[in-house]
Amino acid sequence: MKKAASISAMLLFVTTLVGVLGSYSIIMALPLIGEEFHLNPVEQGAIVSAYFLGFAIFTIPGGIIADKRGSKQIIVISLVLWAILTALTGAVTGFAALLVVRVLLGFIDAPLLPAMLKAIAERTPANIRTTTLSIVSSAEPIGTGLAPFLVAPLIAILGWQEAAFVTASIGLLLAPILWIFLPRPFVIKQPSCSASKSKPTPFMSLFRNGYLWKLTSMLCGIQIVMIGCLTWVPTYLTTEKHLAITQSGLYASLPLLISMLGNLAGGWLFDRYFHRKFRMMVIPSLLFSTIFLTLMILSENVNLFLLFESISLFFLSLTTQPILGLTMRIIPSDALGTASGILLTGGKLASILTPIAMGAFIQAFSFQAGFALLLVGAGIAFVSSFLIHLKRSEELD
Repeated sequence: MKKAASISAMLLFVTTLVGVLGSYSIIMALPLIGEEFHLNPVEQGAIVSAYFLGFAIFTIPGGIIADKRGSKQIIVISLVLWAILTALTGAVTGFAALLVVRVLLGFIDAPLLPAMLKAIAERTPANIRTTTLSIVSSAEPIGTGLAPFLVAPLIAILGWQEAAFVTASIGLLLAPILWIFLPRPFVIKQPSCSASKSKPTPFMSLFRNGYLWKLTSMLCGIQIVMIGCLTWVPTYLTTEKHLAITQSGLYASLPLLISMLGNLAGGWLFDRYFHRKFRMMVIPSLLFSTIFLTLMILSENVNLFLLFESISLFFLSLTTQPILGLTMRIIPSDALGTASGILLTGGKLASILTPIAMGAFIQAFSFQAGFALLLVGAGIAFVSSFLIHLKRSEELD
């Protein structure tokens, strides 16, 4: 059981890492794409948002498909199609075509995260499930940290289109490895409430689950902050502070690497100490994150800006895995793909609006005004956390 969990975590970690490197290459290349296609900040933000639009549209259907077809099959198929569309991203010759491919990429990529969440729930014991999820999820900040060393030189030497071809090739190579070596699920059923032990969880019951919507609202707020920083900090450092693209990518990745520590710590702390004390963990973390986010926005010095961003994202990342961990504790495994689809859709809706809204504020006012919008996301997450009062009898584990 432990061996299967470890192999699953390793393979899903690598899959997530490859996807992040592919996605982050576009973000790092935004200044170059904007120059090549003569785009303003709003249009550059739209390139990022287009992906999340497609993602949000298909996340819930993708979760339903993962529940019906099985997580392994969906992960492999999604990875192959992701690689094909990532290669097409590098082949476009205009802004409109790039937007279409980005929407399709998000559309195809949408089932992957619900399927991964379901795969972890099926292949890990409940007492280490959130820790395992935090390890897999840490691939995202690690990928953003590696991007300046791997993707930025690739973009500088070959160009952003060729960099897309390289990441697509890696995805195609990884797909058969996943199909062969990802272990079979050992969790067939999760203990559930007495009335639903033998019946599939009704689809509409998930929509009536108030806790799921409150957790979705929390994740939405968190994503506003994370996507806002991920999208616009590299451009801010390049255009406002006049750093080279490789240097700005390196500097921008440091806070995201710090957030990896928050992800890992959050998953471990939730499993070990706070799985029945959700509010006690997330409310103070969100408060500290908001305080340091405010200090970041007010900072003119690059070093202080990055320091306060790092501290803010660390505390913010402490809350991400508890949200996903609590979802796995209150939703039966037969409906976890659908439930995680609902949860992730909230986050992706925030990801659609944030890059464009920040781009509009940056164009009309300043970068500081754009970053001030991040406080809206912090406020949404903070208020939503107060509304979650879970009774012990409502957990499945």
